[in-house]
This record gives sequence, C-alpha cells and structure tokens, in this order.
Amino acid sequence: MSELRLILLTYSQFYRRHAGLLVLFLIGLSLGSALLSATLGLNQEASQRYQTSTALLAQPVSHFIRPPLGESGLSLSLWQRLSAAGFVQAQPVLEGRVRSDDNKLIAVRGVNLLQWQTAGVTQPAQRQSQQSNTEHALFDTLFVSPERLARLQLDEAVLYFNGERVPVSQLDGAGHFALADISLADRLLKAQGQVSYFEVAGLNAAQLQQLKILLGNEGRLESAEAQTFDALSGAFFFNLQALALLGYVVGAFLSLNAIKLAYQSRLSLQQQMATLGCRQGQLLKALCLEVTILSVVAATLGNLLGVLMANLMMADISAVLSSFYQLDRSLTVSFDVALVLIGTVLNLAVLSAFMVLQTTIAQRLTKWLTLALLVLAGVGALTLLALAQTKWQALLLCACVLLVFFALTPPLVRLVFRVRWPTQASLLVWLKGDSLTQLPALLSSVLAILMAMGAAIGMQVMVGSFSSALDAHLQTRLNADLYVRPDNPTAQMRQALLDLPDVTQVGVYWSAHSEVQMDNETVPVTLMSFGEDARYHQHLTLLNKQPLHASHLSSAAEAISCLVNEPGMRRYDLAVGTLIQVQQGERAFSCQISGVFYDYGEPGINLVVSSSVIVRQAFLYDAVGFMLTLEQGADAERVADVISQRWSLAGHQLVHNQVFKRYAKQLFSQTFLVTHALNICIMAIALFGVWVSFLTLGRQQLQPMAVLQTLGVTQKQLLLLKLCQAGLILGLTLLLAVPLGILLGWVLLEYVMPIAFGWSMAMVLSWGDIWGFCAVVLVLALVVSAIPLLKLVKRNVADNVAQL
Repeated sequence: MSELRLILLTYSQFYRRHAGLLVLFLIGLSLGSALLSATLGLNQEASQRYQTSTALLAQPVSHFIRPPLGESGLSLSLWQRLSAAGFVQAQPVLEGRVRSDDNKLIAVRGVNLLQWQTAGVTQPAQRQSQQSNTEHALFDTLFVSPERLARLQLDEAVLYFNGERVPVSQLDGAGHFALADISLADRLLKAQGQVSYFEVAGLNAAQLQQLKILLGNEGRLESAEAQTFDALSGAFFFNLQALALLGYVVGAFLSLNAIKLAYQSRLSLQQQMATLGCRQGQLLKALCLEVTILSVVAATLGNLLGVLMANLMMADISAVLSSFYQLDRSLTVSFDVALVLIGTVLNLAVLSAFMVLQTTIAQRLTKWLTLALLVLAGVGALTLLALAQTKWQALLLCACVLLVFFALTPPLVRLVFRVRWPTQASLLVWLKGDSLTQLPALLSSVLAILMAMGAAIGMQVMVGSFSSALDAHLQTRLNADLYVRPDNPTAQMRQALLDLPDVTQVGVYWSAHSEVQMDNETVPVTLMSFGEDARYHQHLTLLNKQPLHASHLSSAAEAISCLVNEPGMRRYDLAVGTLIQVQQGERAFSCQISGVFYDYGEPGINLVVSSSVIVRQAFLYDAVGFMLTLEQGADAERVADVISQRWSLAGHQLVHNQVFKRYAKQLFSQTFLVTHALNICIMAIALFGVWVSFLTLGRQQLQPMAVLQTLGVTQKQLLLLKLCQAGLILGLTLLLAVPLGILLGWVLLEYVMPIAFGWSMAMVLSWGDIWGFCAVVLVLALVVSAIPLLKLVKRNVADNVAQL
C-alpha cells in the first residue's frame, strides 16, 4: 500500500511541475463531454418540466384538464365543483397576452397564489424594498423573471393597463410569462371567469376514473406525459443530440492528442520508477486510479461547462421550442450526477481505446482494420441508402459516410507525399519525406478537422437549402398584401372590407382544433380554412408544384375533399385518396385527402378544407382575421389607414406583407442558432486539437530541425517550410471535407429532414460560401499550428544540436 501511495505521490508531483500538461489533459477530456452534457441536460429538463407546478411549487403535475375541442376556456365554477368533490389538487391556470398602456406586450399566466401561503412558501422578494409584503401586494403584483424584466426596460417597477397601476416584482423561474394571481390575470385579460386549463397533481387510478366521470363532456383529461410538445419536439432534440455526439467524438480526438503529449512526457518517468524497483502491477494499479480520477474530474468540469453553455443558449432555445413545439414551461439546466457518470464512462472508454491502440498487435493490424472499416462502412451506407426509414437509421447512414471518409483520408493524404513531385529542390524533397514521418502523429487532428469541417459544411448545405426553400415558400404562402386581425372578425366586416376601393379579394383564416384516429391512436390536428373555394387557397403549394383546382377542396356533403400538410403525410403514412375521420367532441365528418401541400416550420398535422365545411359541420373554430389582396399598384399604406380609422384598429392588428415575411424569416432563423453555436464549438475543439498535435510533435521535430539548422537553413526558411507542410496536410484534409460535407448535407436533406421533421426540399450549393469557409478555417488552422512551431524555430541552434 505504501508503494502505491508513493507512486501516486510521484504522479501528483509530476503534474505540479507540468501544470500546463494537466490543463491540456483535462480540457481535452472535458470539452466534448460539455456539449453532450448541455444537450442531454436540456432534453432531461424538458422531459421533467412538470415536476414543479405552474405556481413554481414542488408538486409534480400528473394530468391536465383541457377545454373541449374547439372551445377556448373552462368555467371557474368547474374548479369549485371539483374542490367540493374532494379534488383539491386541481388548480386553475389562465394564460393570455395583454398590451400595457405604453404598448408593451405581456404574456400573463394567472395561478392561485394562495398556494404560496398555504404551502408555506416564502413570498418572492420585491424588486423595490419599500414595497410592503402585504397580502394585497401579493395578489395584485406581476412576477417577472430577471431576463424578461431587463427586456421590458421599465423606468420603475410598475406597469399600467387601462389606467390601472400594477406593481412588477422580480421572480426567478417565471420564464417568458408574467406570473400573477388568477384574480389579477382575470381582470387584465378580461376573461370573465374563464380559465385556460387545470393542473392536477398526484392522481391515483381510482381518482382518475372518478374524475373522468365527474368531467363528462365539460373537459378533456390529458396525461402530463402525452402533451403535444413531447410528440413534436423529438426531432429537435434528436438533432441537438446527434450534433453533441459528433462534438464528443471530435473532443475524443483532441483527448487522444492530449493523452499522447502526457504519455510522451511520462515515458521517462515510468522507466525511472521501474528501474528503482516499483512493481509492474503497482504501476498499473496506480495508472488505473489516476485515469479514473482524471476521468471523474474531467466529466465534472464538462458537466459544469455544459450547464453554463445550455443556460447561455436558453433564451434562443426557449423561443424555438415555444414558437414551433408549444413549450409551456421555462427550462433551466442544472448540475446532474447522472450526466457526470455518463461523461466518466465515455472518458474511460477513450482512455482505454488509447491504451489498446498503443499495443503492438493493434499497430500491426491497423492496415487490415482500416480496410475492414472501409468495407463495412461502404456496405452499410449502400444498404441504408435503400432501406433507411427511421431517424436512427438516417443518423447511422451519416455515420457510415463519415467512416468511409475516415478510412480513405489517411491513405489519400499519404499518397500525395509518396508520388513523385516535379521538383529536385532539396528542401522540398526533405519536406516530402518528413511529412510521411509526421503524418501518424498528426492523424488524430487530421480526422478531427475532417469530421468537424464535414459536419459544418453539411449543416451549411442544409441551412442554405432550407433558406432557399423557405424564401420560395414565403413568396407564395404569404401572398396577401395586407393582414387584418380585428378582435372580433365577422362576416359583415369581411363584406365591408371587400367593398373598399382597391380591394379585390378578402380571404379568412379559420382554425379549429380537432382529432383524427390513426392506427388506434388519437392524433390532434388543426383544421384550417382560408375561404369558400380554391380561389382563396392558391397560396398553398402542392407537392411536385401541381396546380390547385376546385376539386381539391370539394365541399359536397357526400364527397368532402381536404388537403394535408407534408409533415402529416410523412409522419402518419397518409396518401392522396386516404379517407380520414375528423372529430371535434360529438361532431365528426369524413374527408378524402385530395392533395399534399408544403408546410415548412409546422411539425404537426394540418388539414385544409373549405370554410363551408366547417360551418356545415358546426365545428367550433377561431376566426383569426382576414387576408386582403389589393389591385395592382394600389397603395397598401393608404388602405391600411382607412381600415384602421374605420374600425379603430391598433398598429399591431394591421400587418403588411413584407413585415409578415420578415418576422417569419426571423422566427425560422432562430431554429438554427443553436446548431450554428454547436458547430462553432465543434470547430473550436478541432482547431484546439491541431494546436495540441503540433505541440505533441515538438520533441519529435527537434532532431530533424537541428540537422537542417546545422546545414545552414535559416530560422525564417525553417518556419516557412514547416508552415507549408502544415498547410499542405490541412489543405488536403479540407479538400476532402468538401465532398464529405456535401454528401452529409444530401443525406440530411434526403433522409433526416423528411424522416425527422417531415419536410422535403432540393439541395442548393453555395460554392462561394463553402470555399470561403474553408479558407477561413485553413488560415485559423495555420495560425494555431504556427504557435508551437515558432517556439521550436526560435530555439538556440546549439541547444537543438545538443539533442542529436
């Protein structure tokens, strides 16, 4: 035991003398796990978002009571009846948006704040100390998160609504909603005793059946585990986790570089300890303990860094999840021991892989293993090209493409230095031979750059293609000149708008929440309509650019036709001609799918029918507003002014075409902010790996550089020669990364996007952006590789010669 303790003490003294080496080692192991911890933590937090109630109490929510389909609210009297029946765990929630007197749009969430007193929860501290903690202040105050409060930019902690003064207080965890007592929310939103839904905590099986009977047709009981967000957001988290896994693999290559540096620096120490009599078994035991401790420390640091990264990106992530996937909670990623254990296991796997690679057998079998990897990856890629049907199969196809290039890149790069060069210059001949010697040591950073660049270019191709498809989509989808959103759209107002000068057509936007039965599964759908016939639906683009005819929206009672959006068609295997049953409570009708339309950005299933169908079937719907088409050359501003004055509409209730398109593009661009951030992190890790690789080569390069210097090669020539060598190796890698990235982009567009998101689009290549990105990365890689080279070149010639 004393021998083991002395060995460990020697190791600790080694790290004290080489603190920079320890830092590199920990960075290499923690950066990759940080990306993985960030995305896994985010996914875990989203899956556990109902562990606290809307009132921010530690009461796990098990069920929700929602309004019947087509209705927008529940009566507060229902809460009283539930409480009288013994269901005191049911709590009302009222949500809505209201504009303050200074035109600030506030999302308000009303809850029963009396729970804060009955549950013994301390009232949140007021933003201004002079405000009293009276009961009146509690029930008449808006509680806002610090981030939201900063965005509101209030001169004082007060907002005014129709002249009513409402204090504002800071509260962590409130998210993008302003939390208020339900009585205040009812007053601000003018809900007149209506609530949005009820939260129910801790229902057992007997209570569940009793509650269903008690509700009858007054409300729908939903499990907290079967919310719309969970069904729709899977593709988003799948995308993040795939990128994070890629980042971890890139980080693993960086770890190999750091481990090589530590291994070379420790080699002489290990030999000295063996010479002094340390037993091989004790040395091995000490090494295993050291590796385990470093893995745990690195995983802990990685998890802390991942938590920081996730919370820094939380504003953009929450905006995407709320806009597209109906997220109803604020998310905060926190430290998690389980994620530390996952990181530790992965770090130990990386270290074990390094130890295996150092064995003689592994080095002898490298050539055959590479050939086997190429064959298996090639066969796998060809098989998955024909059979991939799920998200994981599509991801596996991406992995096979990566492995093919992994196997091909090292021999292709070596081939460049093995062929005959058209020059007899002595320095270039030396460069050629030295490169073959240095390539094995640089292999891990070459593969890391290849993977990071391939992923970045693939994502760039996908984002560019999506942006191009989105531009074309918005040009046709948002074709109305003016969008009018009155508080109460009526048929009389529609006719009055149509009678205005310069107005040629007035469409509607109706939305009815409904359900469809799909393979013994009840699927929520949105039933939409833009008018009575096909004239009002020409802004919808059918698949394969087919024209939209009157037959696509037949409203005859015996043969109702409907259109389905592309995500619904792909997700539920629908096809033209399929007959589906649309239900809304007791009301139902059958319609036959007559066409499929593009619907970028919509993850759920939408059906489009004639407005007369919705009216005839007595479905309850929300009339959002009107879409006005003006005559060619008409002044949209003048028409908007006329409408605003006649119906007393505010500025936000009249939206021009270009403003709508700009807002839509901004909303869609947020979906890729997170992936861009992850790509930048992955690229930074790869560049850091290049620096560590050239740092690792330092000792190996002393001897050949000393020989050159004794032969009269100047420091400037030597630096230029080594930079040319690095530029040639890295340039070849980037050249191979371009076809890899294009292939990955094609797989993402042809398989991942349709399977995971339900969207299809053509691939668009922007060669200028691709080559410009490669040039920037090459310059950065040369800069980071030049840092350790400068240190070597500036060494005294005599010191280098002494190393011979």
